[in-house]
Amino acid sequence: MGKAVSVLRSGGKERKTRRLFRRNVSQLERITNFSKTEIKKWHKLFLKDCPSGQLTEEHFVSFYVGSFQSGDSTRKAELATQIFRTFDRDGSGTIDFREFMCGMNVLMRGSITERLKWAFYMYDRDGSGSISTSELLDVLKLMYEIRYPECGLDELEKTEPQLQMLAERIFQELDEDGNGVLQLKEFVEGIRMKPYLLSMDVEGGRLLIFE
Repeated sequence: MGKAVSVLRSGGKERKTRRLFRRNVSQLERITNFSKTEIKKWHKLFLKDCPSGQLTEEHFVSFYVGSFQSGDSTRKAELATQIFRTFDRDGSGTIDFREFMCGMNVLMRGSITERLKWAFYMYDRDGSGSISTSELLDVLKLMYEIRYPECGLDELEKTEPQLQMLAERIFQELDEDGNGVLQLKEFVEGIRMKPYLLSMDVEGGRLLIFE
């Protein structure tokens, strides 16, 4: 009798878990640009690497660095650490599946506005809602590395002067009150109205942060 009760309880828990999973998938489908099929595939991969359902920073960095054969591994690890911090929305030190999918949605399927906001907040570490020219340069470097993950440290250093010029040009165009910092609204709305600010002519073609 006791064994039968145990089996029934186990079956009840499994059904409850399946219902919860279906509900979570439906919610993620509504708030991201991934299809239900894609979310389920991501979930299988996520649980394969993280049976506990929690992705640690160390694991995330290792996964990110290993995803790209080329590029400087040290720099990729630093970038992955920064990305992890923005994914970990509750500051718990681990990422659950919902946080992971919301973060991946911005990186892979997000609009220009969403990615600009994400990059902005990554470097607005004090939460002031504004960034300086040097912080804007960090934002542009980040977006360049995400767009061109195979780039090495040497290539990034060669590109930095052009990115510096971009940062200065953006400030000249968008810092309307001339206070030396860009507010989030100034930055995002300005780029949305003037997308050409994120591209410039360089040797060998055009430097594009976004398509």
